[in-house]
Amino acid sequence: MIPGDSLGPMSVWGVVLAGGGGTRFGGLKQFAVLGGKTLLERVVDIAAERCDGVIVVLPAGHEWSGKGTRVTGGATRAESVRSGLSALPEDAEIVCITDAAHPLATPVLYERVIAAVRSGADAALPGLPLTDAVKKLEGESSADILGEAGATTPAGGSVSAQMPMAFSVPVLLRAHAEIADAVEDSGMVAAVGGRVVVVPGEPTNVHVTTPAELIVAQALLPLA
Repeated sequence: MIPGDSLGPMSVWGVVLAGGGGTRFGGLKQFAVLGGKTLLERVVDIAAERCDGVIVVLPAGHEWSGKGTRVTGGATRAESVRSGLSALPEDAEIVCITDAAHPLATPVLYERVIAAVRSGADAALPGLPLTDAVKKLEGESSADILGEAGATTPAGGSVSAQMPMAFSVPVLLRAHAEIADAVEDSGMVAAVGGRVVVVPGEPTNVHVTTPAELIVAQALLPLA
């Protein structure tokens, strides 16, 4: 963290999740190159700007020569998060959870979620207001059809959740002690009664899960 910055003295650590197998991408996307750096390098470099230290969660059998403390991920996302949390120093008060699939999140976005937790929230995540209604898919899918249209959720009042997310360390540890698994950590914190707030996200903070999305990230790189 930059000494004497406006975010205050609380100890903030980052956990970068990079332990996935990249099934949808067709390989380990965390090591794909974007603008001369791997996705993982980009995320770790940005997290290191706003955190006192960074823990990198890697797939079993893979090495990492970049910044940060290295740990091995688990069989599920929650297990990988817990692997990262186990490496936090005792004085860590806030933890930013992010992943290698969000290489264009800016330091300003990290500041927003960290500041929200410093101000009293148990967790904070970036969100972008939805502009289109969301349809739930039902039935079988095929190469040409994603499924049958189910229930509709209006766009108003909903956001798409982004990374990084920031958490009070004691609250997140309690959530993981009580809940075995979940889609993401803010839902776990909410489930144990924690206060989760949403801060403005960034349109350029693309989620890279496929080769096509990597091309989108490359096009957005000058804007991020």
